[in-house]
Amino acid sequence: MERGKAVVLVWAVLLGSYGRTLGGVLYRVQEEQPPSTLIGSLAADQGLPDSGHLYKLEVGAPYLRVDGKTGDIFTTEMAIDRENLRDCRLLLKTDPCFLEFEVSITDLNLNQSPRLIEGRIEVLDMNDNTPQFPSPILTLSIPENTHSGALFPVPLATDRDAAGNGVADYSLSPGPDAVGLFGLQVAEDRGEKLPQLVVLGGLDREQKDSYDLSIKVVDGGTPPRYSSALLRVLITDANDNAPRFEQPMYEADVSENSPVGHSVLQVRADDFDMGSNGEIEYTLHQATDATQRLLRIDHSSGIISVRGHVGPRRVQLYEVLRGCQG
Repeated sequence: MERGKAVVLVWAVLLGSYGRTLGGVLYRVQEEQPPSTLIGSLAADQGLPDSGHLYKLEVGAPYLRVDGKTGDIFTTEMAIDRENLRDCRLLLKTDPCFLEFEVSITDLNLNQSPRLIEGRIEVLDMNDNTPQFPSPILTLSIPENTHSGALFPVPLATDRDAAGNGVADYSLSPGPDAVGLFGLQVAEDRGEKLPQLVVLGGLDREQKDSYDLSIKVVDGGTPPRYSSALLRVLITDANDNAPRFEQPMYEADVSENSPVGHSVLQVRADDFDMGSNGEIEYTLHQATDATQRLLRIDHSSGIISVRGHVGPRRVQLYEVLRGCQG
């Protein structure tokens, strides 16, 4: 029996050393408050006397401090920034953000171990961040002759603030040379705004190969914050132009007994397309066997030269030339 009492006594001592835990304390404070902003009063909220207790912050530094006599909780020089709190960085923007704290309370009139109060502070978002595009200059490439109504996604802007103060809308300001050619459509997916450039008119790279527009993003705060970026639209080439010879007809005389390799004539053609679409290859098109035995054309330069023995004859080149796009 004496042994049983000893066991009970040891258990009671261990329980007393940890103290009693009080839960359910919840305060709210807006982020970025100045130092010494009062968040809450533990003495009043816990129904404790104004004196005779010692309060000590156990968890919550460096963002919080506690008045040792009154139990009042204040902000410190270290501002509570909702977007930079470790426990809130990975939260969805719609989720609440909490800063946890623990305060020990010692009754100076009683010889007892400190009690521990655990609580949370909900950090309310304020509109302290401006939405930003990933770059001051955004670039979109759109093929010429794109049909009206085609949509092209625009790079998204981001806002570190919570949902209500986050990105709310986009708008487009086309330059004078782009009026009637482009518009903006803003779709929405699970609460996220998705800007898309809409092609409204005909695009011809040979007429104009780029357009500079201004795109603006605004958030949902009061007052709202906004920023702008240059949206540069590059018109890419389509193979929509046929090559054209500089002359409608070419004619040359080939002297009798001209040596093989002798240059007879050089033809030239132009193509308004770009890159591989504008490369020209020259061929002798629908030439007779006799002509092909007599002459050859360099595919790249357009130089026509003697290929075989030339007798007393004259060749009309306009009947046998062709310029082809690469």
